[in-house]
Amino acid sequence: MRVAIDARYIREKPSGIGAYVRAIVDRVPREAPADHVRFWTHPLAPRPLSDAPNTEDVIIGPGPNSPLTLLWPTRYARFDDVDVFHAPHNILPRGLPCATIVTMQDVMEIDRPDLHLQGVERIVKSGYYRHAVWRALRHATRLIVTSAATADRVRAVAPDAASRLHVIWLAPDEAFRPPADRDASRARAAALTGSDAPFLLVVGQNSAAKRHADAVAAFAVGAPRPWRLVLLQRQGASARLARLARRLHVDDRIVWLPSVGQDDVVALMQAAGALIQPSLYEGFGLPVVEAMACGCPVIASDIAPLREVAGGAAMLVAAGDVPRLGAAVGDLIASAERRRSLAGEGLVRARAFSWDRCARETLEVYRRAFG
Repeated sequence: MRVAIDARYIREKPSGIGAYVRAIVDRVPREAPADHVRFWTHPLAPRPLSDAPNTEDVIIGPGPNSPLTLLWPTRYARFDDVDVFHAPHNILPRGLPCATIVTMQDVMEIDRPDLHLQGVERIVKSGYYRHAVWRALRHATRLIVTSAATADRVRAVAPDAASRLHVIWLAPDEAFRPPADRDASRARAAALTGSDAPFLLVVGQNSAAKRHADAVAAFAVGAPRPWRLVLLQRQGASARLARLARRLHVDDRIVWLPSVGQDDVVALMQAAGALIQPSLYEGFGLPVVEAMACGCPVIASDIAPLREVAGGAAMLVAAGDVPRLGAAVGDLIASAERRRSLAGEGLVRARAFSWDRCARETLEVYRRAFG
């Protein structure tokens, strides 16, 4: 079998999809040594992507969401020697002459377009991105979804896709684990945040779906001094969030961090009093699993994907209910015993997720599509 995988999400900027693609790149070739795997590689990615002997890199200039490779993929890569193509980020290029796999991380663009793209990005992508999502739902040979909750949403918006669905969970990297030296993790977190005061953590893209404003408002309600809120955001602090923090008089206790390396993310999760995940919409919720694997308690929105991922090992609050989220924050801060209990439950739950299993199940989907 000859497989091509779009690996352009592996680059200098970390992301949940990037972590997923990295796990597939690292494992699938070794699970299938007799097969050949070609990676579509971002120009800024380290090369080679894999040292497995059955792999090769093809540098693709446009980014993974570019209309150029969506509309004219055969201009950028050969397909005459490809049996299966895997697009791991919701969208399918048109006119591919081989079996196709698309991983639907979510169906937000179809299900909740008001939460998906914002501002200039929405204007730029409105002409083609939604069509590429629908193309995947209607025409991909097989569809991988990252949770049973997302499978339900796919069946709701595209009933004809039901027979092509495969649920394959994401997982935390092995680096996400309880600290071998808790004092060292706290010292590293203090260096990153500028203080050794206790803190709560929010991780993820600063987007409408993630509802970081709810975390800021709940922190103002429930977190006394000296507790702080650390927001690790791929898109950085927005002026709107900064104004909210000032209005609620917590701006001096909020730390805005840009993207940091994985080791620093691990140290922050190991040292945090809790992770807050107040999302309105998720496909999976990888930071929840990563935090649980580090022994970090989790407070999350009570939405189907996060219920599925948490498996009873997190405090769940109705999405958008800031007073209750603030009360949950206050309750957790007030009880060291509750934090210890949630941390232990999370460690047990995190063992249910495995990148090795994800890769094996993904390879099986390739074989079904090829067959």
